[in-house]
This record gives sequence, C-alpha cells and structure tokens, in this order.
Amino acid sequence: MNKLRGLLSILMVITFAFVLVACGSEESTEISDDSSSEDTSNEDSSSEDTNEEESAFVPERDVELVVPYSAGGGSDTNGRFVANVIKEHDLIDSNLMVVNKPGGSGAVGNAYVNSKSGDNHTISTWVPGQSTSALLNDAEVELKDVTPLGTLALDSFLLLVDQDSPYETVEDFISAAEENPGEISVGGSGKGGEDHLVYHMLQESAGIEMKYVTFQGGGESLSNLMGGHVDAIFSNPNEVMSQIEAGELRPLATTSENKLSGSLESVPTFADAGHPDVYYEMFRGYAGPPDMSEEAIAYWEDVLKQVSETEMYQEEYIDKFNLTSSFKDADESKKFFKDHFNQSKEILTEMGMVE
Repeated sequence: MNKLRGLLSILMVITFAFVLVACGSEESTEISDDSSSEDTSNEDSSSEDTNEEESAFVPERDVELVVPYSAGGGSDTNGRFVANVIKEHDLIDSNLMVVNKPGGSGAVGNAYVNSKSGDNHTISTWVPGQSTSALLNDAEVELKDVTPLGTLALDSFLLLVDQDSPYETVEDFISAAEENPGEISVGGSGKGGEDHLVYHMLQESAGIEMKYVTFQGGGESLSNLMGGHVDAIFSNPNEVMSQIEAGELRPLATTSENKLSGSLESVPTFADAGHPDVYYEMFRGYAGPPDMSEEAIAYWEDVLKQVSETEMYQEEYIDKFNLTSSFKDADESKKFFKDHFNQSKEILTEMGMVE
C-alpha cells in the first residue's frame, strides 16, 4: 500500500512537471511570434522607405533648359534668370544648361523637346505662342504633346518706337497709321505669336491697317527697331527696360489692365488711350517632354515653386521688369495653358488665320 502511494506521488510530480514545461513552451512561442512580427514589420517599413527613396526623382546628369526662341527675347531672359536663381540657391545638384532652339515661332524648340520623350532631364520655357504656332505652321508638336510643369508669372506688352521716331504718343502713332494704310511696319516674333495677337487687337480697335514683319524672336525684333528697319514693335518690358531707361526707346502704351510701375509709371494703358479692347497678358510657364515620370513632374514643380518664392526672383525679375507673380502648379498649369490656348484660337479664327 505504501509502495502504491509512493508510485502515485511520483506520477503526480512528473505530470505536474510536464504541465509546467508545456505552459512555459507556449509562452515562449507567443513572444517569439510577437518578436517575429515586429521584425517583419520593421523589415517591411525599411523596405517601403527604400522603395520611396528609389522612386523619388533627382537629376543624375546635366539638365537642359530649352528656350525655343533666339537670345535676348522675353523667353530667353526668363529662362536664363530662372537658371541663375536655381544656381545661386543650389536648388538642384546637377549642372543646368540653357539651350536656344529658335525657329518656326517656337516650333523648332517644341520638336526638340518632344524628341526627348521620357527624359526627366529636359525642361523648356513655355508661352502661349508655342501652342498657337502649331495651328499656323502645321507643326507636329502641340500642347498635348508636352508635359506642363508650372507657371511663374504674367507679362504684358508695350508698344515701342525708337527715340528718333516722330511718334510721341500712341495717338500720334494711330493717326499716322490711319493716314498711311499698310505703311506703318510693326516687328514681331512670329505670326500667331502673342505680339501678333496684340497687333491685331490694335488694328481692330483703332480701325487701322499696319504691316506685320516677322523675326526669329524678341531680340531680333528689337535690333531691327533700333536699326531703323521697322517703325515699331510690341515687346515685353523685360526685353527692353535697359533701352527705355537709357532713352533709346519710347514706350507709347501698355496692354496691361493697370499702369505699370517704376520707370514705366507714366506710360498709359491702351484703355487710357481709348482702346480698352487692347488688353492682353501672357503667361510665362514651363513644360517638359511627353511621358515624364510623376516623380520628375513633382520635382520640377517644387523647384519652380522655390524659384518663385526667392527674394532674388521677386525683386530682380518680377519687380524690375513689371511682371505679375502668379505661381501655378503642374495640374493648374495644364488647365491654364489649355484655357489660354482656346482664347488665342478664337482671336486667330477672327483674324482668318485658322478655321
């Protein structure tokens, strides 16, 4: 009997020991699972961070900033100034090269940018005339064939004559055009371009007939005015401020809604001169080739936004050249470019240049 009790006691001790071991084993497994779960989570998080870093775009080689017009014009001035801001503020780590591709009222430069499909290292200045030139020149590249990246500013036009011109006021100029139909010549950067639209607006509003002479860009138009080869030009203030301040050119009127400031504060608007229909402000934007990555679009959109916020840009470009600062992101610019194109197309249809 005593032996039986002893055996039962031993069995109970063994059984109890097995229970303790089993419980301990289960607890350890749960901790191990939690630890494994944490490790996996950390690995997943680390993997996500790595993927995000890999997908974020940064330039890995030289960047081309294409200007589809000749040196010295408004687009060239804008492009080179923006490039300088980017350089001075170290906004990108790669070299940024400004490349002029003039011809065909912007069509040559457009075609060049379009040929860089998928290239995140090519950007271009973009103005309304680059869209309308496709309508007039039967060019292959249209607004839908580029990638809008952003808008930086709105720009107006001045009607200008040489300092030796007999026209002291815009009224003098219009009177001369009335008395000599088709004789007064006005230089411009291309048929269908912004200055050509303004030229048409003035003809319609004043009931006059002038002669439009096409050049490769604003810089060439300016040279021909100062050389006495044309009677007047329409130009953005940024293209001609140094000549105005030096007394070499005489501004007669501005297409802006309100008078400009600084050394241009005495220049009347066309509305002041009795021609309120002659109102036009173009945009200065940027675009890239088709099929740019979303990451690259976001990158260049941010670079342009940073440019627009610098004191250098605001004081030495916007204020100095009498522009209106107006930043729009890539999506907003896509719609804005399209709306402006439709407005220009209406004017060109009125001019009989497109159907």
